[in-house]
Amino acid sequence: MKEELMGHQRLGKLPAYRLLPDIIRFLVDGGSPTEEVVDQITEFGRDALNFALKDDVFIEALWLLVRLPQAAASKDPTAALAELGIKVSALTSVADILFQYDQTVERVQRRLHQGTTDLGEVARRAGLSALAEGLQSNLPSLWSPSPADVHSALAGLKGTEKFAGLAHNFYAGFVDRVIHYYIDRNLHHMVGHDRIARSIHDLETFNGAIRRHCNESALIMRTFARDWLGKNHYRDGKAISRADVRAFSSHAADKIRIELAIRKGKP
Repeated sequence: MKEELMGHQRLGKLPAYRLLPDIIRFLVDGGSPTEEVVDQITEFGRDALNFALKDDVFIEALWLLVRLPQAAASKDPTAALAELGIKVSALTSVADILFQYDQTVERVQRRLHQGTTDLGEVARRAGLSALAEGLQSNLPSLWSPSPADVHSALAGLKGTEKFAGLAHNFYAGFVDRVIHYYIDRNLHHMVGHDRIARSIHDLETFNGAIRRHCNESALIMRTFARDWLGKNHYRDGKAISRADVRAFSSHAADKIRIELAIRKGKP
């Protein structure tokens, strides 16, 4: 089975696609039993993450969540941001930052057009959402934050706890979008009398349940992301590369596998 997202790239069948019927059934029944549906969504996310490791756009989207705040917080942000292809003068508002993030990821998409999958596009959107949420949480309670406030909000995302939040939101958003990648193509079979959803309101409840469970299953990432950045960047003084982020994602998938085995009482 292959599906189209943007009309020009394709995503092959994920190994965990077999789990979707059970995930949907549990969500429709009200998300019960919670532990089981979280485990299945977590396993689905692990397989999606493994699949995405081959996509350089996915890696770029996650790498920028590490490097963009670090560049803004550096002693010479002009030079550090220029290495990412971004001008300091272009970052005067939250919208500007999101636009520059989007453009930077898109440049990789255009350069590697034939070697990317729709998972890269899914990751780009998940990265935008995670970055927007992180920036908003760091801004002062002002109607119109100044460019200095915005720059400070971005630089303030460089710490381990903030990256843990970014990684959690990125992963939850990524898995949420991959699940919808498949089920949204069957919405016409889902709405109607004696079907999963009898109205658009039911669909909104259904979508909220998916997001809620994705957030819960992604909690595994939070501690791992915090400790990984703390060890590699702050303790060892390492400049995080794209290869490091790919290794991080690979280890994260393995971490999820181990966590699932522990939950299910397997050695």
